[in-house]
Amino acid sequence: MTAITSRELVRRDLPQVISISRENMATIIFTSWGVEYRDEDLLQFLLDPSAFTEVLEEDGRIVAYYSVEERNENLYINSIQVQKGHQGQGLGREMMERIEARARSGGLRGIELWVQVTNRSAMEFYRHLGYHMVSRQGNNYLMRLRLDPREGWRLV
Repeated sequence: MTAITSRELVRRDLPQVISISRENMATIIFTSWGVEYRDEDLLQFLLDPSAFTEVLEEDGRIVAYYSVEERNENLYINSIQVQKGHQGQGLGREMMERIEARARSGGLRGIELWVQVTNRSAMEFYRHLGYHMVSRQGNNYLMRLRLDPREGWRLV
């Protein structure tokens, strides 16, 4: 495997990012909600000026990305995806570490995300990283990691 590099998303990245999301999420969205995956829903997050999106590349090809934005003193994860052929190689953990560092540097209180009830592997991944279920809305769980204002501390 060659080195993975990261950079901020640019418009020409959208087809690759959408393809990764569609491949990963179409079945999960359908089994959770009974509706087809819509690229437009993802584009709404990615093109929002308040969102920050970073892509991870290998040999010039996007293999993972995450998109976050600040909401109510928390960093909210709009989307985080790893291409199927690259899952299990630590890219998800690396992105979650980047997200946590971003939240800490911004002095934010925590990190939040929604996860579909049918996405068991994602829920276990987030639990392993210290996230807790906060509430349920329809077929989604809100998960949160609380950050202590003292650098390097987590509240569990």
